[in-house]
Order: sequence, then C-alpha cells, then structure tokens
Amino acid sequence: MEHTRISHYEIGRRLGRGGMGEVFEAVDLHLDRHVALKFVAPELAADADALQRFEREARAAAALHHPHIATLFAFERDGGHTFIAMELVGGESLRDRIRRGPLPIAEALAIARDTAGALALAHRRGIAHRDVKPENLMFDEDGAIKLMDFGLARVVAAARITMTGSTLGTAAYMAPESTRGATGPPADVFALGVVLHEMLAGGLPFAGDSPLALMYVIANEPPKPVRDARPDVPDAVAALIARMLEKDPDARLDATTIARELAVLTDAPLPPAPGDTVELEAVPVGSPERALAPTMDARRPRRAAPWILGFGLLLAVVAGLVPLAPRRGGSHPPAETAIALNNRGYDRMRHDSLGAARADFEAALHQDGHYEPAMLNLATLLRQTGDPSRATALYDSVLGEHPRDPKLAAGAHDGLAEVAMSDAAYASAIDHYRSAMALDSANAGYANNFAYALIQAGRTDEADAALRVALRRFPGVAALYKNAALIEFTRGHYMRTLGIVNQGLALDRTMAAGWSIRARAEARLGRLTDARADRDRFAALDTTRAARGEIDAEIAAAPKRPQ
Repeated sequence: MEHTRISHYEIGRRLGRGGMGEVFEAVDLHLDRHVALKFVAPELAADADALQRFEREARAAAALHHPHIATLFAFERDGGHTFIAMELVGGESLRDRIRRGPLPIAEALAIARDTAGALALAHRRGIAHRDVKPENLMFDEDGAIKLMDFGLARVVAAARITMTGSTLGTAAYMAPESTRGATGPPADVFALGVVLHEMLAGGLPFAGDSPLALMYVIANEPPKPVRDARPDVPDAVAALIARMLEKDPDARLDATTIARELAVLTDAPLPPAPGDTVELEAVPVGSPERALAPTMDARRPRRAAPWILGFGLLLAVVAGLVPLAPRRGGSHPPAETAIALNNRGYDRMRHDSLGAARADFEAALHQDGHYEPAMLNLATLLRQTGDPSRATALYDSVLGEHPRDPKLAAGAHDGLAEVAMSDAAYASAIDHYRSAMALDSANAGYANNFAYALIQAGRTDEADAALRVALRRFPGVAALYKNAALIEFTRGHYMRTLGIVNQGLALDRTMAAGWSIRARAEARLGRLTDARADRDRFAALDTTRAARGEIDAEIAAAPKRPQ
C-alpha cells in the first residue's frame, strides 16, 4: 500500500500494526500536513455492528482536545478501505523507553502527571480510554507524551473471539473490575497506576504466565510494593501508586486528583480543577468519583445501564478463575447466552433500536429468568417507553428480599425514583435516591438526582447542602453546577446563578439546561441580547417547545422588571 493514494491522502511508509490494523504515515493533500492513517482490519470492517461502534467511538474521541492526547482528525471510508486519520506522533513509545530500563523518578512522575491530565479531561466528557498501557503512550518530536486511541480498544476487543499475542500485554493493565466485565474511568486510573509502577520499577506489580492467570492475580492478590524494586522512590509516590491500585474502584482516586497530586510532587503548576472558582463553602471531601455518565436530557444526567458484562468476564468464567457470584438460593451462574443477549440489547438501546433491544432483554430473561442485569435494563427501557407499571415490577424484582449486588440494587432504586419523579411523588423519589446513594456512594448521577428531587420538592436548603458535598467530591460533573445554579436562580441571586452555571458550561457546552438557566438569569438581569443568544443555543440542543417557552416568557417579561 505504500506510496499509493487513498481518498485525499498520499500513503507513505508503514509505521507498524496497531490493535485495529496496519498503520501508515501519509500526507493529507487537502491540508498539506503529515498524518498517521490507522486502517481497520478486514475482519473488523466486515462486521457492520462493530464498524458502527468503531465510528461512534472515533467521533467521540475526535472531540477531545488536549496537549497530551493525540488528535483524531477524521474517520473515513474509501472503497474497500476504512481508516482513521490522526496526528502523526513521531517519537518512540513509552514501551520502547521502558525496555531500556527504569525511568528517572522525575521523568516517570511527569509522564504520569501529563497522562492523568489527559484522562481527567476525557473522563469529564464521559469518555474512558479502556486501554491505557505503554504501547498507547507515545512521545512526540519535542518529547511530550501523547495518549493514543481513545475509546477504540473496546470496539476492537468486542470484535474478537480469540486471544492474540497482544492479549497478555493488555491483561497486565486490567483493573480487577475489568476482569468481571466492567470498564470506565476507575479502570483507566488503575491502568495508569500499573504504568507508573512499571516506569519506576522496570517490571509489573502483578505477575502471571498467561492472560487468565494474570487476571486472577490482579483480581485477588495485592500488588508488589514499588519500593521493593526501587527503594529510592519517595513514600508519597509509593502511597499514591497504592491508592491508584486499590482493588475497589470506589476507593481509587479520580484522574483529576492524581494529576494535581503529581503536579505537587513534580513542582509543576496545578492543573485546573473544575469548580475551583465556584463560591461554595468548604465541606468535607469524600472519596473520588468512580465513574462519569453523559447527560440524558436537560434535567438530569443519564447513567449507562448498569452491569453490561463483557469479554473479560466470559474468559474468566470459562477458566473458572473469576466465577460469577452465586444467585440467591445458590443456583448456577447465568448462561453465557443470557449475557450475550443482554449485552447486545444494551448496545441496541444505545442506538435507539428500542424494539430490538426489548426483544433481546426478554430473550435473555427467557434463558435465565433471574438474571438481574437484564431485568434492570429491560425495566429502564420500559420506563423510558411509557410502561412504568411493568418497569416498577422489574425494579422490585431486582431488589427482592436480599439483593445480591449493591450496585444493581442502587440502579433499581434509581429507576424507582425516576418513576416517582414522573408522577411528581417527590418524597418517594428522594427516599429512593437516598437509598441508591447509600448503596453506591461514588455515583455522581445519584447525588445529582437526589439534589434535583429536593429542589423540586421545595427543600432548597437541603438541596444546597447536598450539592456542596457533591461538588467537592465530583468537581468534573457539569450537571451538578446546573442544579447549584438553579438553586441560586430560585433564590433570586442572578449574578451568582451566572457564575455557577458558567462553570458547568465550561465542562459541557452541550448541556441544554445550562443554557436555559443562563438565558433566564440574563433576562432577569435585563441582558436581553445575551438572553436571546443563549435561548437560541438552548433551542439548538433541545427542541422542547415548553422549555423554550419558559425562556421566551422571561424575555418578554424582562422590560417590566426594574433594571
């Protein structure tokens, strides 16, 4: 393929083979710049569903702009070729650097700091990398580290049914929860902890002679202390690595906190922490956020349907190393067919193929009538499509008398709260959200929804107190700022409303409710030009006539108010 032309790219030398296929240097003839073209392997390109997922992940990654993230320029198809065009990073990989021996402490900390900063930005946008490892960290020509291939690893892994020679390398950086099929920001943090340990010690914190053996060790045994191999590592660094390698994802630090702690350790300027300038009183700081969720609508953030079980879990179950927890009554684990149907249904639900998704969830329950993840996913779908009665019954079934998994139970309480919110039964919703928070205190969505329910119930002082705590724990969640601003708006503090909601919009420019609150506050202040501009931004994101009508009413009434 070298020295040929595809679309508007002139293909140059082959750079190697990545997880998704061949990689070539090329020249973008339209923009006269050198790029890297990563071609999708034929077996992946032939899978229509996998290719659609690949395109979706690529487009999400293209929205990330950070000095330590390799920029993705385009996803393209030309004839029989499917590829992504991305920034050409001309240096060696971190893997190449580690092969020459352990890194100086200052250099390793700086690399980890910059990588954590890149992950922090992505996590605030609801994007997890899922394959942080030295092969995916490259140096540019100026020696700056770049994190490659955001979000693409899941698609490649999902399309493969056999383990390749690269699997052991990937397994070495899997978090304990990833061996059970869960991925997300905490798993990225764990992987970065492994990378930092490896840079300093010259070896991995966990050992195993096969991917499955390694997965078992990661899930069940403590890591080797970094100071055993590198006694000169400062205590603070060893302690930070240990916190990044916590087995429990809820106990791990989030990427923003890691970036800031490493900045202190390297005498670098502190990276901004979202919410630093919001005028809220100091409150006790809890454990860091476990995972972020994207927004569902203008009101509250969406949580992805819980416990979508993946390839890592299936491998572990087959090997008998990480068995599924027994069901109530000691019955056997769910059939693999039920797991596969549930996963496919979830993917279809994400793409709005609701009828097909419902059929998959119901088929999964036909295979295993007690499979709680399928119950929870089906209940969520039914609730969203106008069948709250059956959804409620399924949520109650997940809870049962003795729920076996606290996060599944939390998801059921959250679903029941959503049903109650739709009926304006705010007291019931508040109780269910409180239960969800107690079961999964690291879920920012539950904290945000709890506060919103309190606001709707008129209990703004309680909502204010809850949001103060939540914003200290989850400073990267835009919707929390929206609800904090809503409280100030209801109190008539319009300048304060603008100051807080602007912090949320800085994190998520697509948060329609943020633009709505900002427009209404500007109207109350008599800033009608700004209010109309923000109304139009809102309308581009949310076509709900009633919601826009609220803003128009504020604008129309504004001249009658004192300026």
